Amino acid sequence: MYNPPAQHRLRSRFLCCLSLIVFSLLLSEPSPALERVSLQLDWKFQFEFAGFIMAKEKGYYEHAGLDVELLEYQAGIDTVEKILSRQNNYGIHNSSVVIHDGELQPVILLATYYQQSPLIFVTSKEIKTPKDMIGKTIMGTTDELKYSSLALMLDHFFITRSNTNFVEHSFNIDDFINKKVDVMSAFRTNQLFELDQLGIEYNIIDPADFGFFMSAVNLFTSQEEALQHPERTRKFIDASNKGWAYALENPRETIATIYNKYSQRKSVPALMHEVAITKKMMLLDFFKIGEINTDLSVRAIKQLHHSGLLPLNQKLGTFLFDDLLANNSQNVIFNEKQQLFLHHKKTIKMCTDPSWMPFESIQQGKHIGIAADLIRTLSSQLPIPITLVNTPSWQSSLEKVKNGHCDILSLASATPDRSAYLDFTKPYLSFPVVIATTYDKFFISEIEDVKNEKLGVVRGYAIAETLKRNIPDINLIEVESIDDGLKRVESGELYGYIDNIVTIAAAVQRDFSGMLKISARLDEDVKLSIATRKDEPELQEIFQKLITTLQPEDIQSAYNKWVSVKQEVSFDYALMWKVLAGLFIISFGFIYHNYQLRSLNQKLKTLSNTDKLTGLYNRVKIDEVLVRQKAEVDRYETEAAIILLDIDLFKHVNDTFGHVVGDMVLVEFANIIKSNVRATDYVGRWGGEEFIIICPNITQRAAQLLTNKLLEKVRHYSFHIVGSLTASAGVASFSASRSIKETLCDVDEALYQAKEAGRDKAVW
Repeated sequence: MYNPPAQHRLRSRFLCCLSLIVFSLLLSEPSPALERVSLQLDWKFQFEFAGFIMAKEKGYYEHAGLDVELLEYQAGIDTVEKILSRQNNYGIHNSSVVIHDGELQPVILLATYYQQSPLIFVTSKEIKTPKDMIGKTIMGTTDELKYSSLALMLDHFFITRSNTNFVEHSFNIDDFINKKVDVMSAFRTNQLFELDQLGIEYNIIDPADFGFFMSAVNLFTSQEEALQHPERTRKFIDASNKGWAYALENPRETIATIYNKYSQRKSVPALMHEVAITKKMMLLDFFKIGEINTDLSVRAIKQLHHSGLLPLNQKLGTFLFDDLLANNSQNVIFNEKQQLFLHHKKTIKMCTDPSWMPFESIQQGKHIGIAADLIRTLSSQLPIPITLVNTPSWQSSLEKVKNGHCDILSLASATPDRSAYLDFTKPYLSFPVVIATTYDKFFISEIEDVKNEKLGVVRGYAIAETLKRNIPDINLIEVESIDDGLKRVESGELYGYIDNIVTIAAAVQRDFSGMLKISARLDEDVKLSIATRKDEPELQEIFQKLITTLQPEDIQSAYNKWVSVKQEVSFDYALMWKVLAGLFIISFGFIYHNYQLRSLNQKLKTLSNTDKLTGLYNRVKIDEVLVRQKAEVDRYETEAAIILLDIDLFKHVNDTFGHVVGDMVLVEFANIIKSNVRATDYVGRWGGEEFIIICPNITQRAAQLLTNKLLEKVRHYSFHIVGSLTASAGVASFSASRSIKETLCDVDEALYQAKEAGRDKAVW
């Protein structure tokens, strides 16, 4: 038999393998091509853009199906024009609102990475206040001097081109060092490090110190890009956020990447300095990476209108990505992974609280109430149905979702215990928690005062877990439902029943009018989310996306429908005989009543000193405290101060949401103050939306710190329905040389100045 040479055999094997490879390549499906998109930066490569750089370098963009080109800023480039003309897909801007020639530009904001702008003025050492800048030479870009937080501050202090010399920015710090200019705009992340390295003395004037806040490193796009490619845009945002998370967790690797692959314009120490400033500017304790603070944009527009820098006819309009999609589409855009999940899911099984009106209830097999209306609104945007699972109790619903027999809970509060088996969306309803008692009980100032009494709460409710954690020895009795709890209170079996104000108020009006009342408001609020089973994280992502489409008017409409219900009440003869019998018994107890009258009068005196709505001291009591405190200052030469706070734009709250919501805001505001002052301070409602704090034995510096703390707490608090609000404050010290009236005038004038200076600040 013929045996071919070894060389021939090898060539045959090679040709065979090559044929198999070619054949397999012809049969295999080509991998999908990446979508090419570009991001135009508004400055040179540095840590300011670290998130985008690392999203590209670590493959986050590629994994999202994107081939991203990062474009470094070059002199003469108009970043906004590049995006609006569709030359580039996405861009970065140093403000969340873009203005050109007095007109707002139709850009769509996708994400914000610096929640506080690092844009400041660097001044020569003799310039210490904005007013010192008058008559000097100021260097800045055209836009910075017209529309930024710097421009707002200049306008506020009447620094204009007629009394000051403005020059275009050269971006050369030598102009400042060599005293060609007295003031220059700068970023905390850049020029300050260079000046410090050179040992140059300087001062900083920050607009934020005067109430003028803006953001920076804002990711934006055009309306056309957002509407024509919503899924691509969503992927770009998500991948960019992942890149930022990685950059912040791995700063040294990120710096090495920037320095070795992108730019050596800044040294490694300079980049390390930039990392520290970046983390401060991102305010990660308060905001998620990329989160947009809408209130900041709205405030900036109002300040620009007020200063005359922006015509009043220029309105903000739709400028957020999610809002644009909601206004132009009936459906939420789900990504491919979410769509595939829903396709396989077929239906979403929902458990509820079967007896928790007006929030929700199951009647004749149907889900009704506020939550039911809102869930139907969300369900209309899903490609699969939400199916109700009937349960006899809330505890049963918790067990079913825990065991996987339900996929979601329509309304639930997040607690540590529940977080072991549930994920939660952002809360979409929030209400104060109160205690209902019979009419013969006095108002309760602190829940600790009645912690030994029997207090009812529905089995499985989150408030029970919270109260047990905060007050371990509280005497909580679990009940089956709100009706069960209130009936036990009426019968005397329970001292009180704890639940949210809306549910209790509706139940008392319906079934217990004239028998039960609300006797206390707790520090806790019930914050209600959609809860999803933890083993299917896609559900949380889907419902979080749906929640963002809920409009305030949707929530208000559902609230009005189920809360503002008038009921007819027929004459109850049985009640009449009960009343007559009660009067007969009372007549026999008249002597005993007189015996108790003294203690009752003392409690009534306390009530007479209390503001009915907020539970704080009223004007009568505060006047008394003022006189007593002034006497102590005069006699013992102690230090004391008055803080006067006012909720900013409160009239707008009443006009927009109604006085019921306005009253709820006042209660929440009062609770913020009461929870954050010293035990020795006196807190009262001065009138309307004004609140007063009398602080004995306190230095002026300590009073200032306390005031700033209170404003910070208000600034970052989410008020029910209304959302974010701010407050202004005036501070004045008692002195032997000034009367109470003069001191009150001082603090009132300080408050007025704080309002005039742009609100959300304190003046002393």
